[in-house]
Amino acid sequence: MSRLIQAIRNTFIRLEGWLYQIFGFLGQVFSWLLQRFNFLGKLLGFAESQYLQEDETQRLQSAKAEREVTAPEPQAAPPVASSTRRRPDASMDYFRKLAQQTKTSK
Repeated sequence: MSRLIQAIRNTFIRLEGWLYQIFGFLGQVFSWLLQRFNFLGKLLGFAESQYLQEDETQRLQSAKAEREVTAPEPQAAPPVASSTRRRPDASMDYFRKLAQQTKTSK
C-alpha cells in the first residue's frame, strides 16, 4: 500500500512542477506583451494626456469649492464629565514622581 501512496505523491509533485513551468512561461509571455503595449502606448502619445489632466484639476478645484461652501463649521466638543472609574482618594504621588524622573533624565 505504501508504494501506491508514494506513486500518487510523485504524480502530484510532477503535476505541480509541470503547472509551475506552464504558468511561469505564460507569465513571461504576458510580461513581454505588457512591455510592448506600454512602449506602443508611449509611442502613440497615450501616456501623456495633458487634456485629461487639466480637466481633472478643474474638477478637483470645483469639488474643493463645493466642499468649502457646503461644509458646516465644526462645533466645539462638549465638555467631558470626570471619569467615575478612578477612586476618589487615589494616590498619584508615586506616578508623578516617576514622570518627573523620566522628564529630567532625558
